[in-house]
Amino acid sequence: MAQAVTRALQTIRRYDACPEQIDHAILAAINVTLCLLSGGNDRVAEGFNSDIALNGRGFGLSDLPLQLAPASMES
Repeated sequence: MAQAVTRALQTIRRYDACPEQIDHAILAAINVTLCLLSGGNDRVAEGFNSDIALNGRGFGLSDLPLQLAPASMES
């Protein structure tokens, strides 16, 4: 997982991403990694997204989308 997040951070730096894009890029990298490590079980990534969305509301992140995994990974 650390490699995926590191690559996301390198891409963010390379393309000078806006602050609101940084969270989405890191969460997308985590989602893809979870999906791949679980053998394509998108419920693992969905559970992670749900946890982040529920906990993020307490930090003022209520606009965080619940589903961040790429559509091609959905079953």
